[in-house]
Amino acid sequence: MNRTRLPNWMLHRSVVSPVLVLVLLLSGCQSEEASDKPLRLRMAHVYEVSSPTHAYGTAHLAQRLKQVTSDLDVTVYPAAQLGTEAELLEQLVAGELDLAISGPSFLAMWHPPLGVLDAAYASRDLDQMLETARGEDMAPHWDELRKRFDVRVLDTWAYGSRHITSNIPIRNPTDLDGFRLRMPGASVWQASGAALGASPMPISFGEVYLALQQGIADGQENPVPVIKAMGFHEVQKCLNLSGHIQSSIQILMNERTWQRMDTDQQAALMKVVKELGEDVYRGTVEDEQWLIEEWRKDGTMQIVEDVDVDAFRKRAAEYFSSGYAFSELYNQITSEPE
Repeated sequence: MNRTRLPNWMLHRSVVSPVLVLVLLLSGCQSEEASDKPLRLRMAHVYEVSSPTHAYGTAHLAQRLKQVTSDLDVTVYPAAQLGTEAELLEQLVAGELDLAISGPSFLAMWHPPLGVLDAAYASRDLDQMLETARGEDMAPHWDELRKRFDVRVLDTWAYGSRHITSNIPIRNPTDLDGFRLRMPGASVWQASGAALGASPMPISFGEVYLALQQGIADGQENPVPVIKAMGFHEVQKCLNLSGHIQSSIQILMNERTWQRMDTDQQAALMKVVKELGEDVYRGTVEDEQWLIEEWRKDGTMQIVEDVDVDAFRKRAAEYFSSGYAFSELYNQITSEPE
């Protein structure tokens, strides 16, 4: 036990009360014990418990942290328990949450160049997307979030390769002429739908099934595990392997909370977050592969594999080459050699 240093005014007195000394020493012990208690963190996101994000990732965050440190304790609130994505970001900035998850299109409302990661065909595959998101091209833009909003990006996780579902095969951009494609309402997503050649429709996620069933929308696009989880395969006939967006999510932390942690706590959290990101990546890819194979075998959906990806990619490159806050970054990323 460290000795508690007595105040100078006490050292100058000829007699020091034994009781007072005992009180000060005990208070020193209590202070030291209090500092040993784990830092309690709160995390929230909107993804369902069955989603790869939670099932392979955040569901294991608390347990994995306990395996590497006794100084951190985290409680995770999935499935929008604490609010919508926009509401969670507000809570994160205010310090009411320590950790949250969001996607590039939401973060682009704060810093528009970040929308590049949700732009059609910005990345060839999930590997390139992750390399870009974690590399030098994006680093200055993540740093803007920290400087302007006190939000630190700990890591980028894969959400999945997005493919188009429909009732007729979609093989090239001309097949999307007049096609009412449901896309998320954010401007980046709507632009990506137009870049593919479709007529994008901003329908809320919870209403997509009914919109497809009633013919309000002709199709939608999502990663295969999401299509399965939401039952879209029940009301659509074709899965067109367009892979037009390599979708990502960002693991965010309040910067003030980050600064309260010591270097060991920071290192422990980063280690676990990055390891879980790899687990999410593997789980997402494996889920997509076995679902496509299962649907191909049992005829749940027609798997359209001969999509002219090059034609879609060329159209998107022309569409996003100028006029957008992320156009320069898009051109830079798409021109990088394979």
